[in-house]
Order: sequence, then C-alpha cells, then structure tokens
Amino acid sequence: MKEKLQKFLNKAFDSYGEFPARADVTQELFDILLEKFEDLKNQGKTDEEAYQATIDSFGDVAEIMENVPHTSAKRRAETSLPKRVMEGLLGAGTDDPKFKDIVLKMADLSNTDLRGANFSGSDLSKAVFDKSNLTEAKFIGAALKGASFRDATLIGASFYGSDLRDTCFEGANLTNAKLKGAGLQRALLAGAKLVGANFSGSDLGGISFDNQALEGVIFDSSSLKKTSFRNATLRDISFHHTAVKHAIFDGASMDKVTYAILKGANATLNGVTIL
Repeated sequence: MKEKLQKFLNKAFDSYGEFPARADVTQELFDILLEKFEDLKNQGKTDEEAYQATIDSFGDVAEIMENVPHTSAKRRAETSLPKRVMEGLLGAGTDDPKFKDIVLKMADLSNTDLRGANFSGSDLSKAVFDKSNLTEAKFIGAALKGASFRDATLIGASFYGSDLRDTCFEGANLTNAKLKGAGLQRALLAGAKLVGANFSGSDLGGISFDNQALEGVIFDSSSLKKTSFRNATLRDISFHHTAVKHAIFDGASMDKVTYAILKGANATLNGVTIL
C-alpha cells in the first residue's frame, strides 16, 4: 500500500515538474497519508477502504498543486518580490546582471512590507521574516525549514504543502492563515495568534499549543501524535477525521461542542474545564 500511496502523490505532482521544495513536500505528504491509512486500518477498515478514505481526506492536494508555479525559482524571485527588497538583497539595482542569481536562502527580510508577495516554490530555508508584514503572502510548496517569522503579520497567508520544520512563528499573527498539508515538526508557535488558522492535513506531531487561545482553528485530517494542548483554551475547534487519542489536553478549557467531539474520539481529557 505504501507504493500505491506514493504513486498517488507522484501522479499529483507529475504535471508540475521540479521545484525546490518538491522532495520535502512529497515526503511530508506521504508521511501524513501513510499515518492516516494506518490509523484507519487500526479502526478495522480493509486496505481498500482505508486507502480510499485516506485519499478522500486529502481533497485539497489538487488545490496545492494548482498553485505551484511552473517557473524556475530564480525567475519567480525576479518577478514576485518587491523591487526595494530585491535591490536590498543584492546591494545593487535590478538591472545588475547578478540579479538573476538572487539567492533567497538564509535571506534577511525582517521588518519589511511584503503584503501579497508570492514566494511559492522558493527555497527560503533559514530566511528571516521577523516583524514583516506578510498579509495574504503565498508560500505554496516553499522550502522554509528553519525560517523565522517571529512577530510577523501573516493574516491570510498561504503555506499549502510547505516544509515548515523547525520554523519559528512565535508571536506571529496567523489569523486565517492556511497551513494545509504542511510539515510543521518542531515548529514554534508560542504566543502566536491562531484565530481561524487552517492546519488541515498537516503534520503537527510534537508541536506545543500549550497555554494558547485557539478559536475557529481547523485540525481536520492532521497528525497530532504527542501534540500538546496543555492549559490551552479551545473554542469552535474542528478535529474532523483526526486521531486525537495521542494528543495531550491536560488542564485545557474548551466549549461543550469541542469537548463532545474529543470525548467521542477517545481523547484523554485529564483535568479539562468545560466553558
């Protein structure tokens, strides 16, 4: 079945060619699909039933693929970033012949107005966006391992299928941000504003939401192994098709509907307060 799941992902990516984050994105999505499949098998479903339910739960993969640009990373950087940012990165005008060799990896883009910028498919590993305004920015299929968005404004930003391992979002405003199908292992979210954030299909294993105020957040079909919600406040949270039994909710406060959903999914709810 692993081979069948891999073939599904390969087919989804076939028409989009290569881009910097392809290997990481496909690996993250494969791990999520496989974990979902195994969970369904453990629930008593047949191989075929589990496979079909797994694929159905990732209906947004097509949306991710549709937004991955076909152009090269260099060309994308040339056309998508604001002129003042490109000039600052090079220390030269945009007519400089070195412009086409612009490197975004490890770039310092802190304290910058980047509203609506399109970084989709770019390699932004360890780049710094601290305190930048990235409202409605696109990072679809981007390589962002180790990047920093500390205290950044990311309202409505899109991170479909991105590699967000070891990424720092501490103090960031992620209101209505879309983080579907992303790999977020070891990401830091302390103090982040997460109202309406969508983590559907993402790997959140081991992530801490401790003491966070979560409202309208979507965790549908996500991996929550050892994800911690200790002393968090949960209101209007969606856990559709999500295995929550390995998540930690000790001391959390939650509304009645969220409590009922978690209780019905066999979550361990030690010391929970119903709001």
